Amino acid sequence: MIDSRIGITCNWWREVDPLPSGEIASKLTAQNLNLHVNHFGSIDPATGKPFCEETPFISLSCGTVERSTAARTNFVHTALWFGTHFGQKPVAYLYYCWVILAPRSAVAVQGVAEEVRDLNTYRRYSPYQTEGEVAAKIVVPANQINRCEKWEWDRDSEQRAFRLAGTHRNPGFVPPEALSNVREML
Repeated sequence: MIDSRIGITCNWWREVDPLPSGEIASKLTAQNLNLHVNHFGSIDPATGKPFCEETPFISLSCGTVERSTAARTNFVHTALWFGTHFGQKPVAYLYYCWVILAPRSAVAVQGVAEEVRDLNTYRRYSPYQTEGEVAAKIVVPANQINRCEKWEWDRDSEQRAFRLAGTHRNPGFVPPEALSNVREML
């Protein structure tokens, strides 16, 4: 969910508002990240509710490449394909945003996102390995969201292609270069 003042918030925040900040540390665990990534619709043993209703994580799809060694081919899966639920829905909304990625697993650190499909960091088997997911925690701040694009899938055209139907830019966006420590040459 998007709140123009806050940003993209996790389902837990939407379910429990105001967010109990004293409970954040107990929610940001490796077990909960595993539930979010591999058992999203399963019952949370801690609450008895579907985990998806109160997850502290936000899935950001970056797209991915799937390799078929038998066919010697790579297949590109885009965020649009995931956004339309693999072609089942006619519209997808893409939010262009940035998050800071942890260089290794840092689930308890709220300010960094997890690259959960990186096999060097997250080696456990996942049936969803090819989804290219990054898991943000609690909120993606509004000033880290560049724009939102509405895409429509034209199933009736010969190309069966996506068409950009509109763009909304965020005037409060701060580019990630604001964090750069690279200095210009004199």
